[in-house]
Amino acid sequence: MVEFVTLFVGLVIGVQPVEVAVGGAVARVEIRLDGERLAELTGPPWRTELDLGREPHPAELEAVATDGAGREVGRDRRWLNLPGARADAEIIAIRDEAGKVTAARLTWSSPEFDRPRRVRAELDGRPVDVGRNEPVDLTGIADGASHVLSVEFDFSSDVVITRELVFGRDFEGTHDSGLTAVPVILEDLDELPDADAMAGWFSAAGKPLRVAAVERPDGRVLIVRDPSTVHRLAEMAPELDHRRKKAQRSSRRSRDLDDLGPDVELVVLSPETVASGADDGGALLFPISNRPTPGDAGVVAAAAGRRSGSQLSGPLMLSDAVAMAGLRAAEGNRRRAVIVLLGAKREDGSRFAPAAAQRYLSELNVPLHVWDLTGVTTAPPDGWGDPRPVENVDDLARAVRRVRYELSEQRIVWLNGRHLPQTIELTERAVGIRLAR
Repeated sequence: MVEFVTLFVGLVIGVQPVEVAVGGAVARVEIRLDGERLAELTGPPWRTELDLGREPHPAELEAVATDGAGREVGRDRRWLNLPGARADAEIIAIRDEAGKVTAARLTWSSPEFDRPRRVRAELDGRPVDVGRNEPVDLTGIADGASHVLSVEFDFSSDVVITRELVFGRDFEGTHDSGLTAVPVILEDLDELPDADAMAGWFSAAGKPLRVAAVERPDGRVLIVRDPSTVHRLAEMAPELDHRRKKAQRSSRRSRDLDDLGPDVELVVLSPETVASGADDGGALLFPISNRPTPGDAGVVAAAAGRRSGSQLSGPLMLSDAVAMAGLRAAEGNRRRAVIVLLGAKREDGSRFAPAAAQRYLSELNVPLHVWDLTGVTTAPPDGWGDPRPVENVDDLARAVRRVRYELSEQRIVWLNGRHLPQTIELTERAVGIRLAR
């Protein structure tokens, strides 16, 4: 009898508006973040503002509804700061006091798009008119059977979301526990055993988790490139090309250069913000490659060749960009990593410090590699620990080799149930692996 109207896409921190829809005999709604009560709502308009903290963390937001006697009558949850899509949309059921669905409210959220280009709806396979801001009227629907309201939210040619609301007297609802993907790195194993042989290897909050499957999917590497590093990469390109051709003539492999392999895609993200297409004033967008670069084309070809945005134009927000890159790297539950190419030290307008970005990637289980391309005479930005100096092609090859090795040893373990990634731990029974962080 309670559902979140507010949707959360991308990085969510700070003070955020939150609205829920209720139906039936709901007297109170408690909003909890990771089990801790943040707010209590006791009547319309069933909305409030929540302070979600000053740095991003994967989190679970719950709305728990109770009646006048304090009995729980409904619960809904949303996952924050976890990999997802570029937009989200939902159908919110509006119920009368008896709990019958009388209308459906459509809601959406995206840091890129103000609203969908088109919204199409069908009720039991027949088209339904959808008003710009009006709920879909369902009062004339027969009570004796289940019905399906299907809505397509068309944001762009490659962002189309379809949602379905199933309702009616004969429908009691369903529950999907889901799966959680966990990247691990092989240390003393050549390969992971099958799922049954890994029983008892993982736990969350002290409770054992069952392994559903293991796999070695393709990889994805996000490169956060300070635009000031492009000229340094371009200077290395001729020597890389010469070495690559020389290796081909001698029948030697050229993977000792900057090649990450054909089963890895490279995506470049600039830490300089661009205007958001959404009308919320708080969304941050960072220019990103329109198309990924194959890993065997090389890191330099990707980072120096893909222009993800105008150089040295907007304010630098390196920590925010690295956190966003971690989110994008984890999309699709593939093998993953983030490489940061540090340029010369300059003012950074990020909302949180580099240490917070590094903690966030660790919680997401996204390995982070920080390279210093400033040279011996220029200071890199503060707060990034002890970055690896990359001053020439040999330094670059060694840095790439480390990333390539870690990616080759990464595997994805699928665990039953939905769990926050930072709560998952290896038990004493786990052998020869470590979590990818």
